[in-house]
Amino acid sequence: MEGEFGSIMTIEEYRKNYLEDVKTLAASESEFTVTAFVKHTLENLEDFNIVSDFELAHEEERYGNKIYRVDAFAFDEYDMTMSIFIANYSGESEIETLTRTEATTLFNRIMVFCDGVLNGKLLYQMEISTPVYDFAERLKSLQNTIRRYRFFILTDKQMSGKITQLQGTTFNNIPVEYNIWDIQRLYKVASTGEDHEPVEINFKDKKYSDMGLKYGLPCIEASDASTDEFKCLLCVIPGSVLADLYDTYGSILLEGNVRAFLSVRGKVNKNIRKTILGVDGEDKRMFFAYNNGISATAAEAVVESHREGYFISSIKNLQIVNGGQTTASLSNAKYKDKADLNGIYVQMKLTVIPDHALAQQLIPKISRGANSQNKVSDADFFSNHEFNIKMEKISRTTYAPAKNGQQFETHWFFERARGQYEQEQSKLTQAQKNKYLLSNPKEQKITKTDFAKYRNSWEGFPHYASKGAQKNFMEFAEKIVNRWEKDQSQFNDAYFRDTVAIAILYKYLDKMVAKQSWYSMGYKANTVMYTLAYFNFLTAKQFHGRILNLQYIWDKQGVPEELETEFTSLSKYVYDHLTSEKRLVQNVTEWAKKSECWESLKDKDYKLNKNIADLLLTKDEQKIAKREGKKEDILRNGIEVQTAVVEKGAEYWTKMIRWGIEHHLVTERDISFLKAAANMNTKIPSEKQCQRILNIESRFKDEGFSG
Repeated sequence: MEGEFGSIMTIEEYRKNYLEDVKTLAASESEFTVTAFVKHTLENLEDFNIVSDFELAHEEERYGNKIYRVDAFAFDEYDMTMSIFIANYSGESEIETLTRTEATTLFNRIMVFCDGVLNGKLLYQMEISTPVYDFAERLKSLQNTIRRYRFFILTDKQMSGKITQLQGTTFNNIPVEYNIWDIQRLYKVASTGEDHEPVEINFKDKKYSDMGLKYGLPCIEASDASTDEFKCLLCVIPGSVLADLYDTYGSILLEGNVRAFLSVRGKVNKNIRKTILGVDGEDKRMFFAYNNGISATAAEAVVESHREGYFISSIKNLQIVNGGQTTASLSNAKYKDKADLNGIYVQMKLTVIPDHALAQQLIPKISRGANSQNKVSDADFFSNHEFNIKMEKISRTTYAPAKNGQQFETHWFFERARGQYEQEQSKLTQAQKNKYLLSNPKEQKITKTDFAKYRNSWEGFPHYASKGAQKNFMEFAEKIVNRWEKDQSQFNDAYFRDTVAIAILYKYLDKMVAKQSWYSMGYKANTVMYTLAYFNFLTAKQFHGRILNLQYIWDKQGVPEELETEFTSLSKYVYDHLTSEKRLVQNVTEWAKKSECWESLKDKDYKLNKNIADLLLTKDEQKIAKREGKKEDILRNGIEVQTAVVEKGAEYWTKMIRWGIEHHLVTERDISFLKAAANMNTKIPSEKQCQRILNIESRFKDEGFSG
């Protein structure tokens, strides 16, 4: 099977690598292997857009004569879905089978937990100030808000063939879905390279017939807008059908950028709701006239011809790239207000892109274009922002000093897009892969959400970092986009090295906290984030604006002894603050997300040991370091622009001159610069010339030059 792995990989090989990753994670974070398995698997499900911002909360105990167990949860604030996870980890070398009986037992243990919390007295029997108690309390507070439960089994086993269908049920009159993510399912999604499991919709289903779709979804093809690579369809979709799709699939229908934007900022639109409900004399039939409609993409759409016209009978991998508020508002009105959606129709522009690789390129662009008239900033499309591209380039060319007696240097691999680290290895021989792993150790991979977590913690936003990977990433993106527009040069090699140094501190703290006698298996991540933020705050406060010399941490690729001692006592102080009985919010996890939690910690009077002074930079030294960092950036940019020109070759630039002359787009000055590139075999153009040459190229490409 091919896909993200490039070359064929068997499920056995995939599982072996998967379990190695779990063991590496367990060792690096001093976690139990099962906990590491849950965390690693949920990080994958986040990448697949199945869950968002999960929280670990493990407990297995008796409640009466029954056993309950949970391992993690995630609440989707946009579609009001509560996902609860339970692990079934084997770790054996051979793939074992998850039987129907085992699956039933595991799902029942989640149900015992929910029933005990919401209908019984389990909450009063649990130990306060533990992650699972916080989860139980959150579940209780959300019981009238939750619209759907999803119970998940996460396992490294392979599901029995006898488990053909998982029939849902209800709990407290709320629908419950059952999901099993076994190693086969993980392998299938990862190996196809899809960002999520494909959504397949059959509009010939009886329920859609009952909603007025006789043959399917009526459509016409915008033939002049279609190409060999994609086709565009214009559709009219009944509001009841759109609401049902959202009720069935939830926010997984929303393209990733749109979902991130809406989950952080978006609520159900009041004006849309008023039209749906006919408030103030509005006629709901005017919905079509008032509403901008939705834009969507799909991997496949089957179109059938009938006497009445053309109809989409099925769609594969539907993604809404614009119109999330419209979709959610219809669903909410149907569910919450019991609104009759008959007579409400929504226009839909559907772009069908069969080629997966092309879809990965086009969908973010379509999403951005479709949302250009809304209040969606560059931060909402941050994954492809120049900042991340630059960090990726720096990470590939920057070597970290050798450590622990090693005779070779290594990279800290910045993974801008899911699977890059694996893709880099996919076409290597085993000998080449072994060499690659020496230079790019797994424990030195930094994902873009890790990057945001390290930076926001260090820069004084531990309450953002505590909100979860995706929300924190969006907060980080907002700040970076604003700073990037003001001064790009500050994000240079030195900035990357400093971030790695923060990562080294974070990873050290993560291990150290787990080993402390006072640590009781809860709030480790919050403790680490707040400890980093508080330490950085205290150094500036108590040492007259001095800050930690992160370059020293980079050079050492480790934590100095003075800091080890300081962090031991400081982390205990932070943990006691987070779990203090005097905290303003009972739920510790929610308390850590509040700015009040951070502000009240800053108001406290903890004294750092004076022996760390030698590890700090003065204000003058900080200014010098910034200047040197910008000089490095200028040098790197100069090398990069020269490389970009030279790599294309003299013939390429000669063709551009001819093309520019033929299309009357080239000036005499343009020709002089392009000739410098065309004559590179005699003399390589200067950095300034190369920058001008690339600007001309960009202008010509906008006009249609293909090279």
